[in-house]
Formats: sequence, structure tokens, C-alpha cells
Amino acid sequence: MAKEVELKLSLPEYAVPKILALSDQACCPLGNSQGEPLILDNQYFDTVDLALNLSHAALRIRKSQHGYKQTLKNKGQAIAGLHQRGEWEYDIDQPEIDWSLFPTELNIDPKLKSAIKPLFKTDFNRHVWVKQFGGSQIEVVLDQGSIHNDHKRTPLCEIELELLTGQAEDLFGFAHELAGQLPLVPCDINKAERGYGLESNISFYSAPDFSGQLENELNINLFLQDALTRINRHWDRFGQKADWWSLLVLSRHVQAVEFVLSCLIRSDEKLSPELEPIVNSWNQLQKQMAVLLAPARVIIALFVDDHSNSRGLSQRLLQNLTGSLNEKIQQWMNQNALGQSLLLLGDFLYRHGQGLNKIDNVSDVLWQPFSQLKERSLDMPVQEFQDLQSIQALAYFYKRFNHESYGLINNLVRQHLVVMGMGDAMSICVITDDDSRAKLASWTRRITVEQRRLQECREQLKNQILT
Repeated sequence: MAKEVELKLSLPEYAVPKILALSDQACCPLGNSQGEPLILDNQYFDTVDLALNLSHAALRIRKSQHGYKQTLKNKGQAIAGLHQRGEWEYDIDQPEIDWSLFPTELNIDPKLKSAIKPLFKTDFNRHVWVKQFGGSQIEVVLDQGSIHNDHKRTPLCEIELELLTGQAEDLFGFAHELAGQLPLVPCDINKAERGYGLESNISFYSAPDFSGQLENELNINLFLQDALTRINRHWDRFGQKADWWSLLVLSRHVQAVEFVLSCLIRSDEKLSPELEPIVNSWNQLQKQMAVLLAPARVIIALFVDDHSNSRGLSQRLLQNLTGSLNEKIQQWMNQNALGQSLLLLGDFLYRHGQGLNKIDNVSDVLWQPFSQLKERSLDMPVQEFQDLQSIQALAYFYKRFNHESYGLINNLVRQHLVVMGMGDAMSICVITDDDSRAKLASWTRRITVEQRRLQECREQLKNQILT
């Protein structure tokens, strides 16, 4: 059995020409090219009841210009986006599973062997380079193609960095170097998960249980690992479906990570010098996302509003703004603050995660930023209410802790978004048809009622703090 150690990175398809142009440079930053691209045709197998998937394994036959290979992989372990898993791979003469090649200690059930059938395919072109970085040798792979079954198809475009020899830390170092030139973002969704997801809506992600930690101590390493996973999955969802709601949720994850890192840097003097640039990176990322989402605030407000006509109007408005929003998104993607921040934190967690301090008295720490609300007037204009980001982070924590107060805090976030969006809608005109313009005007006329509801939500939050 070989132990596979790799770092997977998503890459938008528009950036493929740029990475291939890097390969043509005299001193290629990707390393030494391994020849013409491979044309890979991969058939994945499972049973009707998905027995292999349930046992966290994947079985495939790969066809290339050089023949056939059969491969069995288990899920293994993922640490800060770095995958370490078992892999059994063998050359075969024809596209049929040869069970005799697998070691007997795997103890594969004979009933499973007879029930295996083709499930989905991943077909793509693979460019390969080998890079010497630090004391390590790294295989750099660009895969571009599609994943499909008999009914559905989804595009595939990703970079994989696989450790051939050396230290796993060098994968993060090299990935961060590449992320300064390309819009690369760590992603823990492998091809098998994407294939299973075509038909069965299966996710390989399993959320940790943080319930009860609000009244005890918070495992910072596990919490941040989970936040990184959630961030890269929401980013992938946005890339696949242009789902702006995923960006809003992602921004809340970013706020929560920045909050935890700020607590950590205050509590661990030994690690503070190394943490400082990471905290600064996440702080800048948080600010960038606030600016990025500002043009979509009316769309978001309409989406979260309970009014019956609001969501339809949200979709119309999104259609009008899609061009300018996507242009801003691509500019932001090219700067790649998201990818670089994820890699910086992933590297740190891989090296130090198990030794991080835990946060004691989590509830007191979370409420500390809101202590000033005890004396603050609650009738201030919504534009001057500066605590939305902190409250969004608070909502994120309470949801992860499965705490009964989450609904109260999330209602405040939702109500704040509605009032803020109504205020924006009064000063912009992005709808051209008369019917939509009339509906938007009708929606904004409810702002006095919604402001009153916001005050009620604030009062409830204030009472929560005081008790």
C-alpha cells in the first residue's frame, strides 16, 4: 500500500491558459514538464446500495495512452486541507476489475465483488510537472475535463500537489507561492465525491459535534479545521452554481475564523509572532468580502425577507446585476486573498494545531464585544449600527454549538440585513421594467415597520446580554 499525501486546489477554468503559459517560461515555476498531457478515462464502480461509499472507499479503472490501472482508495485523514490516505494501484490488461491483485488482508467481501457495477466517469486531460521545492519533490497536476453519469455532467478543473518525497509542510509553502500567481483555493472535494453527488446528493463531509462546548472549553484546532472545510465547500458551491447566498455564508465563516484567531493571538504569547501575519491576512479578507458583498446587499435583503414577493424580486435584481457583480468577483478572485489566507492558516494548523490552547469560558469571550450594548441607545439609525459583522460571527458560533439562542441572534442578523438593504434600495436604480420598479418601491415603503422590528430584535439581544 502506498500512502498518498496531497493538497487539492480548485482553479477557475478561465485561469487555465495562464497556468499553461507559466509552463512555457524558460524557468517554469511549476517545475519540469513530464511530457504531453495524459488523456484519462476513469470509470468508478460501486454497488446499488453504495456499499463502497459507505465504507469510505473508492474503486476505479483508469484508461490512458499507456494502458489500464485499477485503483482502490480509502478516505484516510484530512488535516487542514491536506489529504493522507491509503491507495492500492495495479496495472491491468483490460478494463475489468482483477480482485486477485488486492492484498488478502483487505478482506474484501465476495458479495461486494459480485455486486459491483459502473457508476460514473471522470474524463479529463492531465498536465504533469515535477517541482523541487525546499527539501521535497512535488508532483504538480492540472486536471481539466468533466464528471458525468448517464443523466448529468459537471465540469472539472483542479490542481493537485502530491508529495513524492520530503515533508508535507513543503506542499503548503509551494501552494502559497503558486496562489500568489494564480486564483487557487484549497478544496477537499475529490472527484469521487463529485461523481457520487451527481445522482445521490452525497457529501463526504462529516460535521464535528460542538454541542455543549459553549459552556465549556472550545477545541480551537478542530473548530478552525471545520471552518476551513466549510469555507472551501461554500466557495466551491459558488463556483459551481454562482450562488451568491453561499458567498454571504462564507463571509460569516471568515468573520468567525478572524474572531477565533484574535482570541488565540491574545492567549498564546509563544505563537503570537507567527500568528500575527495570519490574523492580518484574515482581517483583510474580512474587509474585502464586506466591500465585495456591498453591491448585492439589496439582493441579499430581498432573499432573507419573509415577504411573499421578495424572493422573486431578488432573482430579477440579481439578473440585472450579474454582469457587474461577476466582474468584481473575478477581480477579487485574481487577487486571491481567500486562497492565500486559507493556505496560511492550513499550514499553521498542520504544524501547530494539536498544541493550540483551548478557549475557556467560551460564552463570556463571545459576548465581550457586545458589552457596550448595555449602555448604548437602541434607537440609533441602522447605518450607524456597527456590530453586524460581530453579530454574524456570534450567530455562526451559536449555530455550531447547536445552542437554543441561535434563532434569536440569527433573527437579528436577518432583520439588520433587510433594513440595510431597504436603505440601499432607496438610493439606487438597477431595475428597468416598470413592474419590478413598482414592487421594489412597495418593498422599501415597509422600512419603518422593519426598523421597528429591528429595534425589537436589538432589545431582545440586550436582554440576553444583561441576563
